[in-house]
Amino acid sequence: MKRTILFLIVVLLVIGGVATARLVERGAGEKRQQALDEIEAIGFALDRYAKDNGFYPTTEQGLRALWEYPSLPPYPPNWNGPYLDSPIVQDPWGNPYVYRSPGVHDRYTYDLFSYGADGVEGGKGENEDVVSWIPLDEL
Repeated sequence: MKRTILFLIVVLLVIGGVATARLVERGAGEKRQQALDEIEAIGFALDRYAKDNGFYPTTEQGLRALWEYPSLPPYPPNWNGPYLDSPIVQDPWGNPYVYRSPGVHDRYTYDLFSYGADGVEGGKGENEDVVSWIPLDEL
């Protein structure tokens, strides 16, 4: 009888551990997808800004130029913002999105990215960077 109860407890612990691991893995995937969705939404807003003004906000102006008229030059001649319904400045892991214009990976437009869960460049899985450009290993 004691063995049966002990066996059931062990089985329940194993099942609980597997279920918890899957939930954690699913949560990580959901955050990555949220980051991809946000980068896409910010990208659309950046493209609308550039269409209206003939250029993207500079790195110094940052993403703030999408919801507030820039206080630094070059001043947009046809600012028609806000270009986002609400400011998006942090990725799903609570770190700031990184914006560079002109970009290093896309020198004619911009680079927009998140360093992932660890907040450090590179990584795999949940720690992998989420970027606005097509990485070379995916070409």
